[in-house]
Amino acid sequence: MLAVCSGVPLAVLVGDTPVQRSLAVALRAGVLATDDDIDVVARRAEGSLRDLELLLSWYPQEGARTSALAMEARRAVAHDAYHKRAAARTAERLRDYLELGDEEPVGDIAQFIESLGAAVIFDSMPQTVQGITLRDPSQSSWRSVIMVNTNHTWWGRQRFTLAHELCHLLYQDDRSLFVNRKDYPDGHLEEIRAEFFARHFLAPDFAVRQFWAEHGPKNPIDGYGAPLAKFMMRFGLSRQASIKTLVEAAGVPQSHLEAYTQVRISQLMRQARLQDEWERACSAQGEPSASHWALSMALDAYRDGLVSSEVVARILGRSDDVTGVKQELEAAGYQQNVQSPDFR
Repeated sequence: MLAVCSGVPLAVLVGDTPVQRSLAVALRAGVLATDDDIDVVARRAEGSLRDLELLLSWYPQEGARTSALAMEARRAVAHDAYHKRAAARTAERLRDYLELGDEEPVGDIAQFIESLGAAVIFDSMPQTVQGITLRDPSQSSWRSVIMVNTNHTWWGRQRFTLAHELCHLLYQDDRSLFVNRKDYPDGHLEEIRAEFFARHFLAPDFAVRQFWAEHGPKNPIDGYGAPLAKFMMRFGLSRQASIKTLVEAAGVPQSHLEAYTQVRISQLMRQARLQDEWERACSAQGEPSASHWALSMALDAYRDGLVSSEVVARILGRSDDVTGVKQELEAAGYQQNVQSPDFR
């Protein structure tokens, strides 16, 4: 568990393990004036950001390490007055930086984002919200917390949300709070760029065309259900995003795929003989989870007597069960040794 903070980011997303398996592992890890429907979520993000900054005050080397990696990753950012073209180019450059090439699927996005200094948390939110990013505007390093919705949200949609929020992180978009909703006005250029980046990062046009040429139906009578399911699993995309991508990048007629929006996904997966893989990928998608990176630092800080069990409980999202968390820490061999007058 403590190994989350070390690790080489270039190796995280190379696709050596199936997308759905790495996701299952990642998903188990467990402010400002806001709209009423996200008030509770925003408050948790605020608290998590304060805890992250507290931990980094004790471990400044972690702040320096992640800031350096973020600076390196931001070399991929392309600036263009046309936001969609900039997004596609940035996605291509970032894939090159991660040595993914034109066809490799993206693996553990959450771990990559955390390597850049943003804590990733999975939690229940209103269904109108996919995720939020909260940043500290006073930090030149763009220290931030990203929260992803686990409420009736498929793991493919969660991946897309993470890629969307990654775009805000890379571009350092000039707001303190970003709310990724299912629908947003056409004039929100930063959101349009983030959506376009996410699609091209997860499923580049070349890879989509290559995949469909190999796996698409040779005859329409064969049906599009199984190839669609294979596409979803290959690139880790939701059904909606997969259909949109196949139409845009591979030129598949919308009418050929429309009927499959009404079919249960489990049925599509059975047709493609991918039901077991699908069920494994879905097994943890509804589970709230803490930031691996922040939790690793919190456990180290608790062991070193720098923070209290209350901090660990907050990181875990268990502020109402501090006693239980303390007991679990002791059972795991963490003996509290208060050494600092600033112990919190």
